[in-house]
Amino acid sequence: MQVKDVMTTKVITVREEQSKQQAARLLAQHRISGLPVVKDDNVLVGLVTEYDMLAKEGKTVGDIMTRGVISVTPDTELEEASHILVHERIKRLPVVEQGRVIGILSRGDVVKVIATRWICYVCGEVIHSEEQPERCPRCESKEIAAWPEAVPPGS
Repeated sequence: MQVKDVMTTKVITVREEQSKQQAARLLAQHRISGLPVVKDDNVLVGLVTEYDMLAKEGKTVGDIMTRGVISVTPDTELEEASHILVHERIKRLPVVEQGRVIGILSRGDVVKVIATRWICYVCGEVIHSEEQPERCPRCESKEIAAWPEAVPPGS
């Protein structure tokens, strides 16, 4: 599974010249904790987060934003992106294509995948569904478990 399969595509962004207060309003209004900072053509130049709002002095987004942001591409494997989120201790990864923001991947997006992933004990088929499937679509087995409880086929 790749980042493009689960990323949020309706990304709320902000520009460097916008005020700190304008960015704070966007965070509060949309109940999110970070915003990609973009310039012309949606080119990523930074990220502004709740932490930046609280910890940094400045009047504009450009004054308080984090530069040198870690990002991923839509074709990045979800496992690799999850590893980055955990080991870099960050909450979100902008998804960029040719430098332009096309999506964002949050920890919550990855958690949703975990919550809806099932595996067949018999054949190892991975099934994505909100509810536990009654049968495996490949082998018709009823032995399906939540992903964390999964064991390799034949164990």
